[in-house]
Amino acid sequence: MERAKNFSDQEEDYYIQAGQIARKVRRTFENKVKDGTNVLELCEAIENEIEELGGKPAFPCNIGINEVAAHYTAASEDPTTIPPGALVKIDYGVHLEGYIVDTAFSVALSNTDKKIVEEVNRALGEVIKRIKVGEKISKVGEIVDSVAREGGFLVISNLHGHEIKRFNLHSGLSIPNIPNKNSTRFTNGMVVAIEPFFTYSFGKGYVEEVQTALIFKLASLNKAPEELKNYFHSLPFCERWIRKKKIDLDIIKKIPLIRYNVLVEAGSAPVAQRETTLIFIDDKVVDLVP
Repeated sequence: MERAKNFSDQEEDYYIQAGQIARKVRRTFENKVKDGTNVLELCEAIENEIEELGGKPAFPCNIGINEVAAHYTAASEDPTTIPPGALVKIDYGVHLEGYIVDTAFSVALSNTDKKIVEEVNRALGEVIKRIKVGEKISKVGEIVDSVAREGGFLVISNLHGHEIKRFNLHSGLSIPNIPNKNSTRFTNGMVVAIEPFFTYSFGKGYVEEVQTALIFKLASLNKAPEELKNYFHSLPFCERWIRKKKIDLDIIKKIPLIRYNVLVEAGSAPVAQRETTLIFIDDKVVDLVP
């Protein structure tokens, strides 16, 4: 890879290595999602694999079953298992010194859902092929929506891709998966997560929050104890990680937190997702998790 104009050699290497780790994790686990798999064991196995490969989890591994689209991770002693024939989404991140790669894939455990997984994968592939430096961000939504319509599916309209910066998973710039009038353009130096979500035509095409929040983030680094800042910085974490680090749970209750409620498809229709991280360098678009 040529040297990036907007990144040091070290920064570029961190992104490349994080992407390589994320790809290895996908290859290891895409065939391990089975009927009856314990969700807690799967979350921990993926997070442990990231660490064994030399990275750190950028956020708790998300496992979305059927209509659960985002923000579900296993709690300690979570007995949940993957039901027969489920549509399962595995969303995880890898970081090296805060340089983050965000990725996700879906597994259809029944033939019924194989097409939606194929089509959401195709949507991401079309974006990667057709987006370039200088392109409007709105182009992503046009491409994703077109592929969804061709396949007879709906795009989840209120789940978007996002820009990524060091220790900042969602750094402000949103990348909608539906047609929009965003005239902002992709420029050299950007790192973005592209993540189309599809559902069936009998769904409502958007997600709603449920009351359960299993993933958190420090609302203010200035008000957080040093041990929490050192462990998590401004990245998301979960109760499992607090226990693993042997941090007093009472400390967590006393500081301001951002809570990420579980998101479900409003019509209870199954959801498929595919995600990668793109880096824009030297007028090229590089897929970090091909």
